Amino acid sequence: MSRRGAMSVNKNVYPLAKSQKYCLWMNMPSHHQLDFIKALHESDIDMVVRYYGQVDERRKIMGWDSAPRLGKFSKYFKSSIDTLDESIPDWRERVHVIPGTVGNKFLMALVDRLIREKVNWVHWSEDVKPGWSRIIRLPFRKRYGKKINRYALGALAISKSAETEFISWGIASKKIRWLPYAANPLIESYNVNDKIKKFIQNKFVFMFSGALCQRKATDLLLKSYKRITEHYQNVALIMIGPDTTEQYYKAYAEKSNISKDKILFTGSVAYEQMQSLLPLCDVFILPSRRDGWGMVIYEAASIGKAIIATERCGAAHHIIIDGLNGFRIAADDVDALTNAMIKYVKSPGMTTIHGAHSKIVATFFYPSKNVERFLCAMESFLRM
Repeated sequence: MSRRGAMSVNKNVYPLAKSQKYCLWMNMPSHHQLDFIKALHESDIDMVVRYYGQVDERRKIMGWDSAPRLGKFSKYFKSSIDTLDESIPDWRERVHVIPGTVGNKFLMALVDRLIREKVNWVHWSEDVKPGWSRIIRLPFRKRYGKKINRYALGALAISKSAETEFISWGIASKKIRWLPYAANPLIESYNVNDKIKKFIQNKFVFMFSGALCQRKATDLLLKSYKRITEHYQNVALIMIGPDTTEQYYKAYAEKSNISKDKILFTGSVAYEQMQSLLPLCDVFILPSRRDGWGMVIYEAASIGKAIIATERCGAAHHIIIDGLNGFRIAADDVDALTNAMIKYVKSPGMTTIHGAHSKIVATFFYPSKNVERFLCAMESFLRM
């Protein structure tokens, strides 16, 4: 794995943050976080990681490793506050980084314990999925926001939309800092089977990666792509990911008369295979109706791809510079998506220019940059 995430942090910079010990709590092991955690350790940050859950079935279907090998400082944690001393003997001396808490009994109990023991902690999460659940739980989140204002060092927002969400909880702006997800760039590999090579030969290739579902707006993408195929012949769409609706979308494509030589459903693929598949596309598309971040946007940018994503994807506001390395479009808008796709088909050379810009933008999301952001945020919190 690339070591671009490694860095050496000057001890004279961020002295308070560097002197602290930390504990990062996560619901399950994630390859999306692994590089950042490694970069923290390589920067001599004392960070232990505790997982209070296992990789769930939804992620397994997506191709995640069901039994990932944990790092040296990472362990599973029995979801019981009574085992804190056993799992983390010095937990009272650490700053705890807490993920989304409302609705999780263990995390709420953990926060209350940290408050009672006067242990330092920060919140770190994405925004909240819109809908009735958000409305119903908003009073609880506002109550939690008051706890953050009064007892936490601060709150780390993964995206611009997360910052807006935090403010709706009543969290003071001065206590919010930005800390996105970060990962090493994908290492390009063209080790693909002959079937895929033949499928994309002499074609302009669009690609999607994620669960095929309503939230990811798979239906919207297929509608837009149908319009594209009606006017342009040498195009292809590769759909990577499991169909969560028992092959509904594959049947939908057939019913829409999208020719089989123009669309390919791969099903689930292991994360490691993405370094072979993503390089095949000219344009990567994430048309989600809601995505807290959308790490695949960064992955596409890291290997120099033009990108189309909606404003409902957290990463789109940070990684896509509209018109420079891709297009950030309105969600649930078939016309907007179709028009963005047509721009690339009409001017295929634009993908090279946009891809080059994507690769530059991606460098700002390397793990080394996130270590710097983390330390800067913690230093400012500790000096408040």
